[in-house]
Amino acid sequence: MPALIGIDWGSSNLRVALLDAQGRVLQRRESAAGVFTVVGGAFAAALWPLCADWLAAHPTLPLLACGMVGSRQGLVEVPYLACPAAVGEVAHALVPAPMSWPQGAAGPHSVLHIVPGLQCGDALCGHDVIRGEETQLLGVADEPGRLFVLPGTHSKWIERAAGGQVQRFQTFMTGELFELLRQHSSLARVMAEPQWAEVAFDAGVTQAQSEPLEGLLFKVRTAGLMDRFAATALQDYLSGLLIGAEIKAGLERFGRPPSGELIGVLGQASLARRYARAMAKVGCESHLISGDVVFKGLGMIARAAGLQAEVAPNPIHPLPLSP
Repeated sequence: MPALIGIDWGSSNLRVALLDAQGRVLQRRESAAGVFTVVGGAFAAALWPLCADWLAAHPTLPLLACGMVGSRQGLVEVPYLACPAAVGEVAHALVPAPMSWPQGAAGPHSVLHIVPGLQCGDALCGHDVIRGEETQLLGVADEPGRLFVLPGTHSKWIERAAGGQVQRFQTFMTGELFELLRQHSSLARVMAEPQWAEVAFDAGVTQAQSEPLEGLLFKVRTAGLMDRFAATALQDYLSGLLIGAEIKAGLERFGRPPSGELIGVLGQASLARRYARAMAKVGCESHLISGDVVFKGLGMIARAAGLQAEVAPNPIHPLPLSP
C-alpha cells in the first residue's frame, strides 16, 4: 500500500516515486522541471502534474523531498547538518514547507518536508556541502564498503563510518571542467565528434597517476596536432585525464581500500562505467549501484521521522529498481 511520495528534486531534473511502507517503489515518474527551471517560485505547479492522481487517491500521503529544492534557489532554504550524520539526525532536521497546489486542483494543501544537506570542513580550510547525495548514501545501507563515489557535474566522494553515518566527503568539479574544456578552451579546436576510444581514455587515466593535471591538459592539444590520437578520440583522452586525476586525489584523501573491499559507484550508467573502468586501471575494485537508491533513502528517513501514512490497500505492485 502507498505510504509516501518521495521526491528527488535536483537542479536540472525532478523525479518522484510512490513508495510503500518498506520504501519500495510502486510507481516512478520524472520531468525536466529541475529547481533551476522553476520560474517565480512556482514549485507546487511544477510538482503537481507528477503526483496529482496519487494525492487524489490517497490525500493523506506525506511528501518528502531531497536535493536542490532545499537550497537557497529552492522552495525553502534548509540549513546544512554537520558531519558525521546518521539517518536519525537527518530525520530530526527535516524542514516543512507548505504547498499551495494550483487553483482548482482536486487535492490537499499538503506540507512538503525537505531533507537537509550536509556540510564538512572548517572555516580555516573551507567547507564542502552536499544536497541529495546524503539521501543516496543512506539508501545504500545494505551495501558493503566504506567509500562511495557519485560522479556527475560535481562528483562526490563520500566516506561512511562503521555505524552507517556519513563521515566526511569531498567534491570534485570534474564534470563541469570537462564541459568547459571541451567546449570553451583551445582544446576544443582539435577535437571532433567523439567515438569511444578506450585506448585514449586508459592512457589519460594512467598518465594522471604520475603527472600533475595542470601539465597534462595541454597534451590533449598536442596529441591531436602530432597525431598521437585521432581527433575523435581526444574527448575520451581528456575524460581519462580528468577522471584519473580525480581518482588519484580521492584515494590520497580517503585512503586506498584494502584488497577485496569495493568502492561503490552511484550515478548515470555510462558515466559510472567510466569511473569503474578507471578505478580498475589503478588497481581498485568497484561495483555499480542504481541511482534509484535515493528513494530507498527517502523511505528510511521517513520511517525514522514517523512521516509515513498508513492508507487503504492499493492494487499497485512494487517495481524493481532499475539496473
